[in-house]
Amino acid sequence: MRDDAGSASRALAVAAVALAGLVFALTPLSWRLDNALLDIQWQVLTRLDGRPAPDDIAIVGIDEASVRAIPEPPALWHAPLGLALARIAAAKPRAILLDHPLPERSYDGIKPGLDRALFDGLATAVEAVPLVAPLNIDPRTRGARLIHKPYLALLGESRLGLSLSARDPDGVARRFSLLIPTEDGGFPTLEGRLCRVLKAECTEGLIHFALGKPYTYVPLKNVLAMADGELPRRLFRDRIVIIGDAQAFSGRLDAPVNLAGWETEAGSTPGVVVRAQTVRTALAGAAPRDASTPLRGLLVSLAALVVLVRDWRMAGLTALLVAGLAATASVTSLRAGVHLPMGPVIFTLLVAVAARAAGALRRSR
Repeated sequence: MRDDAGSASRALAVAAVALAGLVFALTPLSWRLDNALLDIQWQVLTRLDGRPAPDDIAIVGIDEASVRAIPEPPALWHAPLGLALARIAAAKPRAILLDHPLPERSYDGIKPGLDRALFDGLATAVEAVPLVAPLNIDPRTRGARLIHKPYLALLGESRLGLSLSARDPDGVARRFSLLIPTEDGGFPTLEGRLCRVLKAECTEGLIHFALGKPYTYVPLKNVLAMADGELPRRLFRDRIVIIGDAQAFSGRLDAPVNLAGWETEAGSTPGVVVRAQTVRTALAGAAPRDASTPLRGLLVSLAALVVLVRDWRMAGLTALLVAGLAATASVTSLRAGVHLPMGPVIFTLLVAVAARAAGALRRSR
């Protein structure tokens, strides 16, 4: 009878600790811990075991030097953007992704010929290569912002993608979608539209921050200063060229890893770099997916077994060993394409050790 009672007591203890871990997994604190650990895992993989990827994406950045070099304000960059698009298209890239807002109305009243300058550049690019342009969302109305009708007619819906960068509630970019649900079913994001125009089989999920090397980067002002010839072909030929904001104090996102190789110290990442890494992840089919709920429940249940270690000191050492093994397994699993959230496991180990220590204290009294 005593053995039966002891077995029942131990089983109850394991069940109680496991239940505590499963309940913790549903809380915002667990989510924050999981994401903090995920960011660390990306940093470890980037430094120690990055996954190779083709160097087939180039970034044309709108940086501070480019802003200073162009005399017009950004709203009147019709001619520079048109010229850049035509020059890049002449180099025969694989595709062009324009991650810069298109004008909502005509600006010919300010300077005649502005509308035509951008229209000609867009038309040249559309005729030469697959091109994807942004459909921006107004944060106030949550509706799509207007695009000047001639540009909209030239591009059509088939070349537009929603210019949205998914961010977790803590403001960090970790995940992406290829299709945003709408009342009509769904509309592709910029990455989703690019996959469609390239007829590529893409996957969505976590952005793979340990995939590939830092990007080939060319400031917009350099593109405008180039002559048609060998240099543009060497930089852009057969690459996906992404044009977007690369300034130090605007258009930036928090991310686990900054893949902007031209920035030595920065706490955030240019939005165009996150866009590029999202495209790289999607086209490679390398987006890690979150582990299934049953698997996460199993890991928590296994961690709860530490409560069976009789001595609380040995339980603590066992918990440290299990935590180390779990951390190693989670990094290995992430590299293989599955994200194992470790927050609930660590919490369960702490609860198991605390339960053993409380039991020892009670017996000593």
